[in-house]
Amino acid sequence: MNFFKSIGWRMTIWHSIMFMVGLFLFCVFLTFTFSDMLTKKVDSMLARELSLITYCLEKRDSFAEIEQHINGLPSFAGVNSEEIYWHIENGRGEIIARSHNLHGKRIKRSNVLDRKDENFSVWDTEFNRTPIRAMSMNSKEKEKYQVTVATYSRMLNVSILNLKHILFFLTLYFVGFSVIMGWLISKKTLQPINQIISTANQISAKRLNERLPIEGPEDELYSLCLTLNRMIDRLEVSFTQVQQFTSDVSHELRTSLTIIRGELDVALNRTRTEEEYKRVIHTVLEEVIYLSDMAEKFLYLSRETSTSNQIKRKTVDGVFLLQYVRNHLQSMVIKKQIKLNIHENEPFTLYGDEDLLRRLFINLMENAIKYTPEGGTVEIKAWNKNEFIYIEVIDHGIGIPKEHLPFIFQRFYRVDDSRSRSQGGTGLGLSLCKWIVEAHNGTIEVRSKPDEGTRVIVKLHAG
Repeated sequence: MNFFKSIGWRMTIWHSIMFMVGLFLFCVFLTFTFSDMLTKKVDSMLARELSLITYCLEKRDSFAEIEQHINGLPSFAGVNSEEIYWHIENGRGEIIARSHNLHGKRIKRSNVLDRKDENFSVWDTEFNRTPIRAMSMNSKEKEKYQVTVATYSRMLNVSILNLKHILFFLTLYFVGFSVIMGWLISKKTLQPINQIISTANQISAKRLNERLPIEGPEDELYSLCLTLNRMIDRLEVSFTQVQQFTSDVSHELRTSLTIIRGELDVALNRTRTEEEYKRVIHTVLEEVIYLSDMAEKFLYLSRETSTSNQIKRKTVDGVFLLQYVRNHLQSMVIKKQIKLNIHENEPFTLYGDEDLLRRLFINLMENAIKYTPEGGTVEIKAWNKNEFIYIEVIDHGIGIPKEHLPFIFQRFYRVDDSRSRSQGGTGLGLSLCKWIVEAHNGTIEVRSKPDEGTRVIVKLHAG
């Protein structure tokens, strides 16, 4: 499997992207917070300088005394007096006192001011092409003065730049670390999937007893294994049914072909009378009819069940349907002198595939006629109840023993093999009936007692 197409790789990439986005937002927040903190620290220092100068003005010190006092303060020696600039302007904009390091120049004012109030402003500017941060305040004396102080913002910018460099290298480190950890975590997380793949590769048509391992907490992988195991259970059941069906078909074919071959071998051993030849031909013909009927039902069953999702449903006239079935089986009724009575309280309609519904009731009525003695009676009753149509096929024939009832819908199952073969039964009819009813979301129920008869009740949706 291509490494870059694996789920583990994609999980690692997404993990790293999400981590980098979070780390980027954290770095941006940290940079702005640190920058704001340093800026406030510089502004605090400038505010102290302003307070000192303003205090001297309030004391009515001369400007020469202010220059001598401020420039010689030891507190600013620690700050590096060369990095602190100040000057005092009168109301006419003339500088009347200044720090000695201005060398006759003034601190430039910027068009972009951070005005705290009408008497107090802060801005960034340059002095001798070096970035500085300045702060000014108007005095409250009768004679208006404006005091401006400034200091290099180089340390502020350098500190922020250093922080960015540190964050950059930390980001590279943590991104690499997140990729490695993401890969290890995804590999550990997906390890059960590799076990599932390994076990699934061992499952084949001959090893359907194998199941995927169900371990760990009841998470998504647990549910996936449980679902796949249930699917394999259904496949095992289906394969078993197919194998059983194939075995049953082979058995039926072998039995009929053995009978045909035996009869023909006996007929060819020596010269027979005309009656004996007729008996052999009659036996062979019965087996051929049986095989033809079985092949027809088998092909119909396999074709229709494989295309169950293509059932063409429509409203079907129930009375007309039962009359059609009656006419179709009229020759059997006449041959056995059966009384076929159809009782419907009122006209009704069914919702389903007309061809399948015909096949359903032909099979049920054909079975009823086959196992009813000559001169007997077969009844068909239909009634409507709660948006459903109930159709009951009743015969008064030989019945079915109780122990056989749970198995009569299985393919090729016959209560009495010899008796069913003599009647032309293949063991496929009821299996086909059950499939047709279930394909129409209905139910079919069989009630029977030996020597009393059988009742088959079909429940279908009304049209």
